[in-house]
Amino acid sequence: MKDAVVLIPSYEPDELLLNVVHELQENDFPILLVNDGSGPEFDYIFNQVKNGVKYLAFEKNQGKGAAMKYGYSKLLEFYPDAKYVITADGDGQHALKDIIRVYDELVKHNQLVFGVRSFDRKVPFRSRFGNDFSKTTRSLATKQYIQDDQCGLRGFPIRYINDLLRIKGSRYEYEMNQIVSFQMMQAPLYTIPIETIYLDNNSRSHFSPFKDTFRIQSIIFLCSLHSVIFLALQMFLIVIGIKHEVFPLIVTVYLAYTAVFLLWFLVHNIIYPTKSFFRRLFKELFFVALKMATCHLILELTLTAFHWNYYVMVPIAVISATTMNVLFSWLLRKMFPSF
Repeated sequence: MKDAVVLIPSYEPDELLLNVVHELQENDFPILLVNDGSGPEFDYIFNQVKNGVKYLAFEKNQGKGAAMKYGYSKLLEFYPDAKYVITADGDGQHALKDIIRVYDELVKHNQLVFGVRSFDRKVPFRSRFGNDFSKTTRSLATKQYIQDDQCGLRGFPIRYINDLLRIKGSRYEYEMNQIVSFQMMQAPLYTIPIETIYLDNNSRSHFSPFKDTFRIQSIIFLCSLHSVIFLALQMFLIVIGIKHEVFPLIVTVYLAYTAVFLLWFLVHNIIYPTKSFFRRLFKELFFVALKMATCHLILELTLTAFHWNYYVMVPIAVISATTMNVLFSWLLRKMFPSF
């Protein structure tokens, strides 16, 4: 048996679940199957596979996130020697070859591995709409782009089990919470392209493109709220510096800006705790100083060259500061991918 358990949350399945389970068993994957309150009319499906897998069940439907967390909570009890867990859907959307590739990447890197699909016009609207919208807003919130943030094929080293159990959410928003939380914690994350499979125009999916998308967007907004507040404070300090011509208060503004950053960093790490706290702090402090110096240089050169008034300089300052935030955050990820 392989040292990676495949966790399958399942709600009202059809015979495709049988094929998924049998293929995984033929390739020596241990399986943990969670029946998310499908009802007695689906017992004939589960009865055909549950004797060959570890089987858990809810009496009533709790949601995909709740089913996944129930599986995580029992995983080490059933498979104490497991090193990894792979989540996969039971409706045939994830090809066996891609599950094996996720496993190979887990063994190679011992880090998070997420499958990403390619989306074209052939992809059903209900799947493309939510993904396109959420990956845009999430990328802005985390400053890290991932092509597909709603694919259910994901691999985790066992050391992340406690983190997975702490992440909030009980339905489809739980999977978005996963990726946002790990990105906010700056956990190393690898992505691999996988085959995009939609059977019968994805009619078997229980995903609501509007209701579940709203839940997902609420999560992204709440996760980034503290960053938005502190960014607004930083902008306010820059505007104060512009109000006093040629920045006579620049030292005060720098000190206040740094204090705001330190407060943000502390709050951020309380919400999304990370290892190597001090190394990350020093690196980010360096980029904060570089960012402020660059922004100040741009504004001072603009003032010297054009002598624009306060009302013209404020939007330039806001645009410059925002650009510096995005640019240097991206540069930080590129130079220090482990932080």
